[in-house]
Amino acid sequence: MKILFASHNLDKIKEMKKILYDVDLVTLADLNDFDEVDEDGLTLKENARKKAEYFFKKYHVPTFSDDTGLFVNALKGAPGVKSARYSPSTKYEDNVKKLISEMKDKTDRSAYFETVICYIDKDAKAHYFSGKVDGEILTKIPEIKGFGYDPVFCVAEYKKTFAEMEKEMKNKISHRAISTEKLHNYLKEKSWNDMIVFFSNDILDHNDSKIIKRLMGGMSNYTYVVESQDELYTIRFLGEYAEEFVDRKQEALNIKLMEKLGITNKTLYFDISSGIKFSKYIEGTPLSEMDPKDYPLDKVSETLKKIHNSHLKAELDYDPFGRLEKYEKLLVSEGYKIPKEYYDIKKAFVSYKPYLDSIDKVLIHGDSQPSNFILGDMMYTVDFEFTGNLDPIYDIACFANMRLTDGENLLKEYYKEKLDNDKWKRFYLWRGYQAAQWFNVAMFKHLKGMSETLHIPFEDVAFNYLQLFEQMINKANEL
Repeated sequence: MKILFASHNLDKIKEMKKILYDVDLVTLADLNDFDEVDEDGLTLKENARKKAEYFFKKYHVPTFSDDTGLFVNALKGAPGVKSARYSPSTKYEDNVKKLISEMKDKTDRSAYFETVICYIDKDAKAHYFSGKVDGEILTKIPEIKGFGYDPVFCVAEYKKTFAEMEKEMKNKISHRAISTEKLHNYLKEKSWNDMIVFFSNDILDHNDSKIIKRLMGGMSNYTYVVESQDELYTIRFLGEYAEEFVDRKQEALNIKLMEKLGITNKTLYFDISSGIKFSKYIEGTPLSEMDPKDYPLDKVSETLKKIHNSHLKAELDYDPFGRLEKYEKLLVSEGYKIPKEYYDIKKAFVSYKPYLDSIDKVLIHGDSQPSNFILGDMMYTVDFEFTGNLDPIYDIACFANMRLTDGENLLKEYYKEKLDNDKWKRFYLWRGYQAAQWFNVAMFKHLKGMSETLHIPFEDVAFNYLQLFEQMINKANEL
């Protein structure tokens, strides 16, 4: 879908195209359109809407326009909404000269830049996005040239003028960048929602699907609840780079295994190439939304035993040691030097390989964290991306995803009077292994830039897992 940016300002156009890099953006310059709209509104919001509405009515495509003002406290908010027309000539340099002249005897140099964007969608509805940056006005005009008032506006947080900054930096932190990023996020979410509705309607052969909510859980996948003809469903889309860690063909086979056991919801559609999964919705409460002291550990234990004692086998073993090496290679391929501390801890863990390999392998869930258990009319479990054949205690260790005590309490419930040091040792070894595994996954996500895109500090997450890896191996060594 094309979106029109209603501006003739080439500097603004360059900035917008850099920020909205993945939007099919058309500008007035592209259309050779030189129509002018009187910016006689009393506020930035009025001016932005006036321009956007004019060109929306002219071209009948979603349109946005912005208006920006520099508001100087000592000048009672001037130049404000008239910032672009502050001097008679309206040229950048003349506007700046007038501002410095007006500020000659002012001791309060505080000011702020504000941008307001008005976006008119295809249904002619207006949406507003604003961005604001605080700063101060310099006492004289520097030699550095720049766009608008950039040469004399010193950004408070960075102690630099916009003109002194690298363009990439300005495009990240400016008032226009903030408002445009809000627009960008809105457009992405709207596009995403449209795609969810499209897929749901197509799979169900209906045309009334609507999104109810997003289900939270996991580090990057996107799962939504949709409603159609009074029935609820879930649709899952993969996050970036998920294919590096999961074999979708195996996941499809794993789902069929678990459906045989009657412990999960019915999957209605699964696309191996894209990973899109469409399933019946389970009415109930994910354990991750409950107080841990209220976890029905007896029901969790019973569900896991149905899996472990089923005598069913996954097509492939979980292969923890091979999997860890695969994840490490992903980091190395990104140019990352895995810290020596990691290898020192791993060496201690690998020394237990003959011992862990000697344990009888059964079908395991593979990601049995509390968010993957749903208490409804019975205990359900979902998400079989990591299902394989391995020690059953691996699943109990997974339950310690949020708090170690959750897994320890489940271990006690699962084995009761049969609990011994051997089982405790395996529990701590597998929890340590899981921390090592997630160190690699989180660091990979950070290296791929997902800390910024998802607003999750994956590098910090990775090193927290590294600390946990060491703690768990030390606990196992003590037994």
